[in-house]
Amino acid sequence: VSRSRQQTAGALRQGETAAPIGLWRRIAIIKVMYFAVRIVYLLVGWAHYTRLQAGCQVAPGAYNGPIPPWYGVTRGMKIDLNGVLAYYDLGDPLGAQPAERGYVNATWDIDTTSGRYFLKRYHPSLRNTATIRTQHTLIEHLRRSDFPAPAVLHTITDDTLLISNGEYYEVQEYVEGDFYSHEQPAHLQEAARVLGRYHSITAGFQTIALRRKELYGPVFLRRNLGKLVTAWGLEYNPSFTTVIRQLASQTDDLETRFTTHGSLPHLVIHGDYYADNLLFRDNCIVGVVDYDKAGWQPRVAELAEALVYFASPRPGPTKHIVYSGPLEWKTVERFLLHYTSVIKLNENEIRALPDYVGCIWMQVSLRRLLEQHRRPAYAAEALREASTLGEWAAVNAERMIDMVERMIRDS
Repeated sequence: VSRSRQQTAGALRQGETAAPIGLWRRIAIIKVMYFAVRIVYLLVGWAHYTRLQAGCQVAPGAYNGPIPPWYGVTRGMKIDLNGVLAYYDLGDPLGAQPAERGYVNATWDIDTTSGRYFLKRYHPSLRNTATIRTQHTLIEHLRRSDFPAPAVLHTITDDTLLISNGEYYEVQEYVEGDFYSHEQPAHLQEAARVLGRYHSITAGFQTIALRRKELYGPVFLRRNLGKLVTAWGLEYNPSFTTVIRQLASQTDDLETRFTTHGSLPHLVIHGDYYADNLLFRDNCIVGVVDYDKAGWQPRVAELAEALVYFASPRPGPTKHIVYSGPLEWKTVERFLLHYTSVIKLNENEIRALPDYVGCIWMQVSLRRLLEQHRRPAYAAEALREASTLGEWAAVNAERMIDMVERMIRDS
């Protein structure tokens, strides 16, 4: 029995020694596999980098210094330009570099032997064939009225949308121009006038593909406020009681006023009408670009968006929300004067305009605050700023209404 126990104990001791050896062997195998995969990755990345250089698929300006082989390629290089241009009759590729505009889609300015063009690869969230084709139809509709929308070029199969290897592309004519300057009064006047032209032209353009739920309204403001109260745990926080009640009261007031608007003209708005999408030459707009957000909305909603963007102070008094402060009246008057010289608002739109301005301020401010993962230290100040802007719109509603009515009477 004693001998049997000794043999068993010896076997156990051998097992204790063998276990660590087996563990280290497995670790070594995993390390070898890791480095093998890493080497393959580096070789593939280097081969792609070399191929791009040899094929002249990117211009030297697209590089940010020497590219180490372990990095792969930059954002501006992640495209097979030869493969894309094979579907177009635009000559041979000479180079490409990331475009200055474009925050969602990947965009490039590309040069070929026939000229310069603008190439866009759609973000996965925007790959909707029916929507994109309708946006292209909208651009063609605008261009028939000599509106400065860049032409979308056709592929060799006579299509404006290229779908290749699961990616969605379009090529536009390249528009040479300067960006909007807030220091140039002529730019503001031109922006207002061209927005009026856009609304006038698209009034007759109807499509099911671009119909969407309305962007702004008290129902969305109330939803954002409720989500914020829950996410930040403000139900029983005395530090936020006053400002939450104020925002809730303002939402109730907006809800009442929205019910009095009556029927509002709807059309396909541009959806992203601001400085980066306007190109100027000699104080005239030569390009209105980026129609990805075009959709069926109340016309007055886009006018309110434009006032909020173009007539806000720079800088302004607010510090914690996306909007810089109350509108500057001189800028509001100048913008509305040139907008209404092209297209007239009806009585319902005139009375709805200040309500949309206030709703945009509060609704979007709360939504942006919701995007933060946790309640910021300045949360109470941010909510008070949003409430203050909403209050400004309500207090000054009649002044804005009188201003627009006077302009229409005098025109």
